[in-house]
Amino acid sequence: MKNKILKLVLILILVLSVSCSDNDDQIVVDYGGSAYYFINNKTTKDLVVIFQKTEELGSEIDTTTVIPSTISLLILEDFLFGQNPVPEDSFEGIKVYEASNLSDPLLTFSPVDNEEWTIISQELVDYDLV
Repeated sequence: MKNKILKLVLILILVLSVSCSDNDDQIVVDYGGSAYYFINNKTTKDLVVIFQKTEELGSEIDTTTVIPSTISLLILEDFLFGQNPVPEDSFEGIKVYEASNLSDPLLTFSPVDNEEWTIISQELVDYDLV
């Protein structure tokens, strides 16, 4: 009985060591894109932006701090393998409020449209993952 158990354990160790050894040296090369979303407040009013992230990002609702007049503020960073994220990949909806009145939005984007955003730069980065 002990010999059978010992043989089974040895066979199991052999199978596991052989099956795992080929995967250790694989290199996966894929492109990664990132997006940095800024709100550029060109108004004379202080603004607050409330947005809901897409389901892929957890469907969280997030609120910015007050964005003072004439200030640009980063509101979200996103990353995808294989392509650069676009606003539709990152946001379900966005509402822009005057900081002194959070009950009536100045602007509402729902659904978010990629055409309403300006791409400042775009490049894919080659990441080597071992």
